[in-house]
Amino acid sequence: MKRFYMLLATLLIAGMAAAQTVKVTNGQPVNIRITTGVSSKSERISNISAIIENNVYDSSHERVVVKRGTPVNLSSQIVNAKGLGKPGSIRIDCLSTTAVDGQTINLIGGINVEGDDNKGVAIGCGVGLGVTILCPIGFLFFLIKGENVEVPANTIIQNVVINDTYKIAVK
Repeated sequence: MKRFYMLLATLLIAGMAAAQTVKVTNGQPVNIRITTGVSSKSERISNISAIIENNVYDSSHERVVVKRGTPVNLSSQIVNAKGLGKPGSIRIDCLSTTAVDGQTINLIGGINVEGDDNKGVAIGCGVGLGVTILCPIGFLFFLIKGENVEVPANTIIQNVVINDTYKIAVK
């Protein structure tokens, strides 16, 4: 009987050592690297990809819970520059990634970039020259667009945090 209890204790200790649960806290910062360039000139939303830039550690900074290079799920909105001086814009939100145990980790944060607008130039020249000097041709100044923007590949997004508190099983 003594052998049985020793064997049971050994198995329990080995099981506890094999899989420990660690905690990842809400608000813990995560750096994200955009791996594909994005431009507001594109007519359609391209496949934007991103990865975790650095290992993400548990709350005691001892165990890795999300490995560097893990893909990140994104949501994006791309607006092309338009007439009347309206600028192009790119908004990329980081939604989630995957922990070492396969659990989905929700994220909050992203990047929002907007080009310079040319509304003053477009409206001023369109109205000023359209009404006074170049009556029919002056209204073409309303077609002046704002500036397009781009987010180059390898851009680091630093204002992303973990959205909730998670318990991750690590080995």
